[in-house]
Amino acid sequence: MTASRPEEIHVSGQNRRHQLLHVAQSVSTYSGAELRQLNVTKTTDLLGMTPGLYMTTSKLSPSQESTQLVIRGVGTNAQLEPATGIYVDGVYMPALDFDVGFMDPERVDIYKGPQNTQFARNAEAGVVSIVTTPPGEHTVRRARVGLDSFATLTSQLYLSGRIARNLYGSIIADYSRSDGYIKNNGKSKFPLTDPYFPNQDLLALYGSHIKLNRYTGIEQKGGFRTDLRYKPTQRLEFRLVGDYHRDNGNQNGAGPLDSCHCYTVNGDLAYQANSVNYGAAFIASYTLPYVKLSTITSWRESRSDVPLDFVGDSRLQNNLQDIYSEQQSKMQEFRIESVGQRRLTWNAGFTAYKDREYTNRFYMLSDLDSPDGTQHSLYSGIWNSQIVSLRRTGYSGYGELAYAITPRLHLTAGIRYLWEDTSASGLERYVIPANNVLSAPLSSLSSWGGSFNTPALSERRWNRALPSATLRYDLAPSSSVYLRYAQGYKSGSYQKAPVIPSDVSPVLPETTDTYEMGIKSQLNKKILVELAGFDTELHNQQVDSTVVRNGITSNAITNAGASRITGFEANLDWHITPRFDVDANAAYTPSRFLDYVIHPGSGRAAVVRTGSALPSTPDWTANIRGAYTLPLSKTQSLMFQANFRWVNSTYVGTNATSADPILHIPSWNQLDLKVMYRGRRWSASLYGNNVLNRYIVLSKFNTFFALPSGNYIHDVVAPPANVGFDVTANF
Repeated sequence: MTASRPEEIHVSGQNRRHQLLHVAQSVSTYSGAELRQLNVTKTTDLLGMTPGLYMTTSKLSPSQESTQLVIRGVGTNAQLEPATGIYVDGVYMPALDFDVGFMDPERVDIYKGPQNTQFARNAEAGVVSIVTTPPGEHTVRRARVGLDSFATLTSQLYLSGRIARNLYGSIIADYSRSDGYIKNNGKSKFPLTDPYFPNQDLLALYGSHIKLNRYTGIEQKGGFRTDLRYKPTQRLEFRLVGDYHRDNGNQNGAGPLDSCHCYTVNGDLAYQANSVNYGAAFIASYTLPYVKLSTITSWRESRSDVPLDFVGDSRLQNNLQDIYSEQQSKMQEFRIESVGQRRLTWNAGFTAYKDREYTNRFYMLSDLDSPDGTQHSLYSGIWNSQIVSLRRTGYSGYGELAYAITPRLHLTAGIRYLWEDTSASGLERYVIPANNVLSAPLSSLSSWGGSFNTPALSERRWNRALPSATLRYDLAPSSSVYLRYAQGYKSGSYQKAPVIPSDVSPVLPETTDTYEMGIKSQLNKKILVELAGFDTELHNQQVDSTVVRNGITSNAITNAGASRITGFEANLDWHITPRFDVDANAAYTPSRFLDYVIHPGSGRAAVVRTGSALPSTPDWTANIRGAYTLPLSKTQSLMFQANFRWVNSTYVGTNATSADPILHIPSWNQLDLKVMYRGRRWSASLYGNNVLNRYIVLSKFNTFFALPSGNYIHDVVAPPANVGFDVTANF
């Protein structure tokens, strides 16, 4: 095994970190036990804990389904293809699937920087690789239940073991329900009508996918994952895995108004989001004396329906936005690679995939004038249905060679070539009635060929060769230095919110050139140190802003000429005593637009953003965790843990128009405490998250149609102080 295949190292915890000493790139890794100790159940729980990791939300919606991961400032636009790839046992997860929950993994590895030759699809920012434990001879029967101060009840059941000779299986199922930490004072209203269009069921006509379930105030999540493994010989293995997840909740709406600094949404509407995702994969491998052959065939489906009170102010009535989305991904990967310790090792692979995506952004905004009646909105009474259907077919071939020039000096070089065909069908249907601003209605009929049902069509092909190379020198058996270069690529795509037919035009692919230099060293049996410096230059960066077209303020995605992020990460694992461990890390990620000018349209002056920092990219993050283990007997112990994280301030928004102001996101910190009992057959823990009760704003959402401009800024907030306990039993 060589450093050219980091994803194949099947170890966990401290041993995993030791193995990564000879991997020539920055990787943050967490064992399943560590994730349970940290109360981490999904990727976004790792914000502030993982150097260089943050999140971004879309200007179209603040919901979980519109969230994506940012690694080292790459991937700040959440509307298009994600820059960070998410994989479960090598199976690619589409954007709507990305944070479904870890389902008790063996480990989670977060690779920083472009990944061209190790995973099925190229990833520009990096990869989150979730590895589960395959079923085997060992029988496992485990149940877990928990309760916290948000009235969150969690339950999980895991069964794994031998079914018949050479046949093994596992199933894990979980369910949770919660009152949540946001109080929504709105009501479900049926039927919901626009007073400007009496007796017209606009939802049935233009938002037929929308299902406005009655609001219960209860979040519910549930799902299962099955794994059937057949191993007829030591060399041949087959796995058939499938999963299903449903989420009914996310009732935060657009989030509390920034002015209230609270956890209450005081809009007049209250609806609950619904999402479901499921899929299956067939994984096979055959190992010969010197070569391993493997294949992954996968299929994924996702749907989400996210309604919200667009304004969040009960004085402004009947302002609904709903984004309905569907995604499908089919993928086939073949891989061949060398086996064993040799001077020359290699791997090669081929991937083919088909993606389909459908989005209908529907809004019916009845009352957007200022509550005191002094300011009138152009958009009062508007109904709108923005539909985009995307199809992408892609092929890529990749390969990598690793050569030990000397026993200490290792050179690895690889390349990926990809080809993609992306087609789009877009349609905008809107009517703004005569209101306090307009004397006559304004609609999209004149722009879209005189019909509410005639889409604009477009198709574009892209291809790219993406090289990578690393040079690693082993200072000692447990220390190495390295230099890495890799080109990254993010697929080209199309606008998610077209206003005129010409908006159904391609957004160019985004590319990066990333250099990384680092050192990893096990100084002694107690201290492990990692330090990495990186420089990333982005070309044609995909960014979103607001523009004015035909007098209508809308969202647009364009390409910035160039951007740059230069920084470093440091990590320290210190085994101070056999009972006391300290982990600490810090990341510095300063970013700048080198060439970014926004043209808002309608005769407005260009807005120069050159020199500004990138959005959703804190300059600093830091984390320190201490754990003390007190043995009670040979099979029992108590673990005391404290985890503190701090995240520097950042921002969202562009100032391209008055409807898109720069919104400051303040720095935040969080302290989590935990006491955990571990025995031979059962364990229990008592925890407090955010025990200092900080008001943590992760992002912000601007309802830019409402007046007065800037008064309806909503906070995407993390939970306040929360205490709870859980119990796990093996039976």
